[in-house]
Amino acid sequence: MVRTPLKFVCLLLGMMHASFAFADVYGYSDQDGSIYLTDNPPSMDYELLASTPVEAAKVLPPSSFQADLPQSETSIPTNLNSGSQVYHDVVNVAAEASGVESALLHAVITAESNYNPRAVSPKGAAGLMQLMPTTARRFGVSNLFDPAQNVRGGARYLAYLMGLFKNDFVLAVAAYNAGENSVIQHGNKVPPYPETRNYVIKVIDLYKRFARSKAGRKSET
Repeated sequence: MVRTPLKFVCLLLGMMHASFAFADVYGYSDQDGSIYLTDNPPSMDYELLASTPVEAAKVLPPSSFQADLPQSETSIPTNLNSGSQVYHDVVNVAAEASGVESALLHAVITAESNYNPRAVSPKGAAGLMQLMPTTARRFGVSNLFDPAQNVRGGARYLAYLMGLFKNDFVLAVAAYNAGENSVIQHGNKVPPYPETRNYVIKVIDLYKRFARSKAGRKSET
């Protein structure tokens, strides 16, 4: 029997813009409640969940949703333009240099600091992408409060995580929040921390919205 979280994933996948081209997505929930998604089901155990935009399928590769993620309890800003416009050039430069999509960088920045370059968390993470000092040094950031350095370092970290987890978008985002070792220790699945699971859903939703906004601007030109 498919558990309720799998139905929620179906609803999550359905929140897409109608103007995109669509591709089928299949899902399977095992006895532990872990969820697996793919556009090429390896067995009859997978069922058709929804049709998702081709753009989303590219960043949600097979078996990426290996957790029964709850609905996010965190709020998502309704205006995606104010901060993103201020740091548009900074994000684009970092995206081009790292190979990480600008929509993903904007999503992480929104979730982490909501574009406050002076933000500091209780744990000591700082700047637009809330880098820990050790992570900042690891990726060549000497000034956490310099927007260009901070975003460049965060983009490099995300690019590293995408490589580490074989371009699994969900695991990379989870690792950005909980740490790469935590994801690895939990069998390359989203760690069972409410904060991390909410964070993953929030960033995915923001990513979709930034990607749609970018696609809309392109269509107007």
